Amino acid sequence: ETQVVDFALEVMEATPMVMVGNSIGGGLAAGAAASLGSICKGLVLCNTAGVLEDPDTYRGYNKEPAMDTQPDINFSFFGKGTPKVNTNPPISSHTEAARLGNPDDPPYAPIPILGNNALDLFGLAIIKFLFPQIADRMGLIYGNRLTNADPAVINAIRQGATSPGSPNVIGCGQKLSPNRPLNEVLKHMDVLVFIGLDDQVSSPAAAQSRSELFARLARTDGYGKLVLEAVAGSGHCPHDETPDLVAKAVLDWFATSGITEGSAVAVTTPQAAI
Repeated sequence: ETQVVDFALEVMEATPMVMVGNSIGGGLAAGAAASLGSICKGLVLCNTAGVLEDPDTYRGYNKEPAMDTQPDINFSFFGKGTPKVNTNPPISSHTEAARLGNPDDPPYAPIPILGNNALDLFGLAIIKFLFPQIADRMGLIYGNRLTNADPAVINAIRQGATSPGSPNVIGCGQKLSPNRPLNEVLKHMDVLVFIGLDDQVSSPAAAQSRSELFARLARTDGYGKLVLEAVAGSGHCPHDETPDLVAKAVLDWFATSGITEGSAVAVTTPQAAI
């Protein structure tokens, strides 16, 4: 997410833009769009990843403040500590918590003895497990338009998976803090959300459930600029599987929202999530 923000600021020189993201790229684009503020004029999400909590029960950031410790003068030799009351102002949002380094989350602790090598082993195990399944999983991702799951795409994923640093990249993902919920980052934002209801990656039932959550979110105060397009007969990549329908919906959205005046378009769409 930080790299997307840096690209927008440094390479695109903060040109007003509309961001587009699919799958994992959707979750990254949503967070980046929120961080960019007025620079990002709108957001298009296709079967996006990211935590979307029930709008009826979502209460925002509600983590208990972390308790610091200070040495006990009488027992400092033994390293004993006593609780210290947290006097910092309460954190009001996930965004604020992220800017402060997520002080209410426990710090990352390496696995005893194995240390950070455990992350490499974990990443290697994931790659070894999924590598033989790459072609089959591409069939799930592009289930309704298999011509897009061509050998070039499959070979590019295999090449990346065999890079010496791949296990470390996957393993280090376990150190990352949880993403901000979409409930927070999409508030007051112009958003067009596509949900391919025949999504074979998460399952059609999960896609239907997520579509209903987004529909309820759009009816919640603060999300009146969220537009939902549930696409029957389309799967995890509706922009690839039903491109004409998606293109028309995007153009209609542009025309009615008026957000593209003076804007560029940045696309954040990973080829596939293995």
